Amino acid sequence: ENAMPAAPAPRPPVALRTLVEQVWSGLRPLADPRGVTLQLAEGPAADGAAVVRGDSSRLHRLFYNLLDNALRYSPDGEPVAVDLRCGGGWCRVTVRDRGPGLSGEDQERMFERFYRGDPSRARSRRGGSGLGLAIVRQIALTHGGRVQATNHPEGGALLEVQLPLAA
Repeated sequence: ENAMPAAPAPRPPVALRTLVEQVWSGLRPLADPRGVTLQLAEGPAADGAAVVRGDSSRLHRLFYNLLDNALRYSPDGEPVAVDLRCGGGWCRVTVRDRGPGLSGEDQERMFERFYRGDPSRARSRRGGSGLGLAIVRQIALTHGGRVQATNHPEGGALLEVQLPLAA
């Protein structure tokens, strides 16, 4: 009998603002002693509507890795800024630190497995596996999204994730 395979179950909705807040609360033991705070902003269209469909534990990992990375490069006492904007079927989440920014090589290679940026730029002594941002990219892709990294015009690195908005 040639039965059609069952359609995959629709992925549950995940509210990005709540998720980012949960992730940050897990990082606060690292952030608080250094005076690094989270600045979370939502565009007018986002207001509670920043909902994507996906695997919440994997999306948690994506944002944990992004925020942990920003924290690693943040100067003490400077905020990590997260901005949620939705429109045109997409949610765009940017994570900005006030660190030294990215070299040209970083911007090209930072999402590769095992790539590590110049450790002298890190503000914290915690080493990394070099896998965090490769995992971010992988999770974004499996959720139909994408990720990119640039330098913020006023300094620091700016990592952007775009995920499709839940219909």
